[in-house]
Amino acid sequence: MAEVESISHSGIEGPDSRAIELFYEEVLGGARMETCSRSYEGNRGGDPHPCGVIGDYVFVIFPDRSGKPKFDDGRIRGGIDGDVRHAFSVSRERFGEIQQRLTERGVPFEGPVVHPERGPLGESIYFRDAGGNYFEVCWRRDAGIQYAPVPVSQG
Repeated sequence: MAEVESISHSGIEGPDSRAIELFYEEVLGGARMETCSRSYEGNRGGDPHPCGVIGDYVFVIFPDRSGKPKFDDGRIRGGIDGDVRHAFSVSRERFGEIQQRLTERGVPFEGPVVHPERGPLGESIYFRDAGGNYFEVCWRRDAGIQYAPVPVSQG
């Protein structure tokens, strides 16, 4: 039986795909890629759209297809009321660098938020990208612990 090994990528949307792409490159240090999707059929079978890579995680960036009006209610943290929040971890040593980059580029963020001492997370900061998507960057207290992989079928 095939076992899932990890999360590969997320699709994110926003009104300006290029602004989102630049956000990942300039604020989070991501690299640029490109892919094609059949969900945007063109005269050559599929239209390209950008991807960003941060560490080993891929973001496929789509234009907003929801048709919902965009509004900013001031929330930064997300992950509430059905909003999706994506999270990255960095080393404890690099955690301050992320805060500094957000500050230097004028990106509002919440935190650092200190998590319960007995939990796996140390601190997190929360922010929104250029498309209004919610993100978290954290450092993990358990980063040095080796875990045995648990097959999805047993999880």
